[in-house]
Amino acid sequence: MLKIESVNENNFGDIPNPCRQCLYWQTSEPFDEKMLKPEMAQKKREWFNKVAKEFGSCIKIAYFNDVSMGFIQYAPAKFFPCVKEYASGPPREDAVFIACLYITNKEARGKGLGTSMLENLLVELKERGFKAVETFARKSSGDNPSGPLKLYLKHNFKIKNDKDDFPLVRLEF
Repeated sequence: MLKIESVNENNFGDIPNPCRQCLYWQTSEPFDEKMLKPEMAQKKREWFNKVAKEFGSCIKIAYFNDVSMGFIQYAPAKFFPCVKEYASGPPREDAVFIACLYITNKEARGKGLGTSMLENLLVELKERGFKAVETFARKSSGDNPSGPLKLYLKHNFKIKNDKDDFPLVRLEF
């Protein structure tokens, strides 16, 4: 059975690996190989607490048969300094930015979990009164944390800027 939940302090530890320690979007600094996974998870928790306080819900987890295996992270682009590194950007300030949509269990990919997570998020964002959502979707491979371009196009996202393997796509509500 599929269940999608917003992350809070009680279920933060359920964020699947490697997502719980991933700081790719939260920094534009070079990766520090000396930082241990517990330190990275703590920095992720600090980021989550800051964003949740200012923006509200910003991470969801998908559980399949009570096992967490899907992750989606979203907020205004100002919370993701790495967006400046993308040739097709930057995202517009009026949109919520999807930084990651990732199914961590490879055997579960292509079975509708990502679609369910995206649709769940789109309903929430509409209910919260947002007018648009954007992301960098990958053209060359669906096997990555940004999610495949075809998934977003199937949900009526439009390509807004296409300068590399990660076009900026947008959906207006």
